[in-house]
Amino acid sequence: MKRKKYFHFAAGRVITSLLIGAVLYTAVTMHLSSVYQSSLETGFNDRVELYKKIITNYDEGRYGSVFMSIITNFYSADYIKLARIGEDGSIDTFFETDYNVIPVEERMHHWYYVTDDPELLAEGKRIETIKPANEDWVIEYIKCDEIRKISDESSWDRRLTNGWDLSAMTDSYYADKLVCVSSELCGALRYAQPDVKSYYFDEAGLHIGKVRESGVDYLFGKAFPAKWDFTDPSKADLYKICDEEGIVPSLTIFPTLKKPEAFLNANAGILSAADLDSLIREADAASEKEDSEYTVYSYDNYKGNEHQYVIFKKGIPNTKGVVAVFSIDGQKYLAEFVISCASFEEFYSPFLIAFGIILLVLCLAIALILAVRPYSQYKKAYENNNFKNNLIDSLAHNMKTPLQILGGYAENLKDVETGEDKDRYADQILAKTSEMNKDIEAILKTAEKSDRKFIKASVRTALAEAAEKAGAEVVIKGDTDTKMDREYFKTALFCLIDNASKYKTADSKIEADITGKGIKITNKTDAAKYTPGTGLAIAGRILEQHRLYLKTQLKDGVFEALITKKPAGK
Repeated sequence: MKRKKYFHFAAGRVITSLLIGAVLYTAVTMHLSSVYQSSLETGFNDRVELYKKIITNYDEGRYGSVFMSIITNFYSADYIKLARIGEDGSIDTFFETDYNVIPVEERMHHWYYVTDDPELLAEGKRIETIKPANEDWVIEYIKCDEIRKISDESSWDRRLTNGWDLSAMTDSYYADKLVCVSSELCGALRYAQPDVKSYYFDEAGLHIGKVRESGVDYLFGKAFPAKWDFTDPSKADLYKICDEEGIVPSLTIFPTLKKPEAFLNANAGILSAADLDSLIREADAASEKEDSEYTVYSYDNYKGNEHQYVIFKKGIPNTKGVVAVFSIDGQKYLAEFVISCASFEEFYSPFLIAFGIILLVLCLAIALILAVRPYSQYKKAYENNNFKNNLIDSLAHNMKTPLQILGGYAENLKDVETGEDKDRYADQILAKTSEMNKDIEAILKTAEKSDRKFIKASVRTALAEAAEKAGAEVVIKGDTDTKMDREYFKTALFCLIDNASKYKTADSKIEADITGKGIKITNKTDAAKYTPGTGLAIAGRILEQHRLYLKTQLKDGVFEALITKKPAGK
């Protein structure tokens, strides 16, 4: 019967394990997708609540447009408009996204707005005191062409950042540990915001030196972040250097916002409505259109006296516009914004790829490990059975000689007349029979042994114990350690020494030379008496189980048994 390979035991387990892994991967992906979409929905609603708080604090005089402009940089959107609604329904905008500036944060309360707008540059510094903490928040309008270049070249994907912001704002982000971990992985590692590491100011404005992207995608080809160096060697002593401990703060650059012109133009009747009636009329009309590339949902009586309209482009559901109308202390307000968030696939692709690879490796490893034990048991049983069959075949062949000898003795016994000769032949028959009985016992004992345990042990010690058991004197030279089943291995050595002892000449010694390459047992032998016994066959089969090879020869009256790790002559 053809021997089975490890592959036969592993294949089925690998297929089963991969199917289980695929089911688990699909379940995790579906769960994350569901939670992420739910997070985005909640995130858009939370964004409305955030703007309501900003409007409330602004109207109650706790801060003005400076702080409002700064805080919206943290909760970035492609477009934001905050407005009051008059009693006649007119919309009076008091804050709108400014696309002419690039925010640069030196510290929480101090910002530089880089711009080419001459009116803003002429305004210079704006200071606003936040009440009731009485903290001064500062915006300085400055000019620096290099920052605009860096902002345009930066690899920061605003959609990914917005997706992360929205998820981070929701309860489900914190409630679900799996989402929390994966969001940090996918959001943080793909966040590539440039930091200025050296810079100085003078009356002309901001001068930057070295710039380096801070957060990068370490998973896929961004191990080395982008760098810029605009250092002026003639002004080197003026630069502030941000050291590793952050004693001198770096400047964090917020990339230029890109106005969603197509989205705003396609929905101008809603997002740029002059009054509330026009907005509601346009939104209701748009919600009934089925052939439009944009879909509008209208939520009447949203939270009692509030209304909310959601606009998204068909086929790109993560790009949304939200228009919310609500009242604060009897005054109606409008908050509208557009955000292009990352899709689930974009946002989670690093995590899903990494998770898929880890899951694949685990499934394969578990399947291969589970296949080891049954294969090992099969291999041991197969080898034992194969060994027994080979041993029986070999012994059947090797016992022909001693049986022929016994037959010869019996024939001679029939022909002799004197009692002395009869006794001599009878003694020879008994001796040979006893010898064969010993061989048969050794065969049975060897065939029964199936629980072989291989350990590294001394060959010299095993050889000495085998010689003592055989009652033979052996001159042993050298030593080495090899993996063996001690009792099993000693049986093979016993067979070789016993064979050598039976046929050696009276004046010779049995010698054993042990080296790292093998074992050589030699002695002078009476060639007339020598017959290869079954012990040699037993020794050969046992050594095969130890992945060793036995070669015996009788040459010029010297018997030699050579045990090697490789077949002799190769």
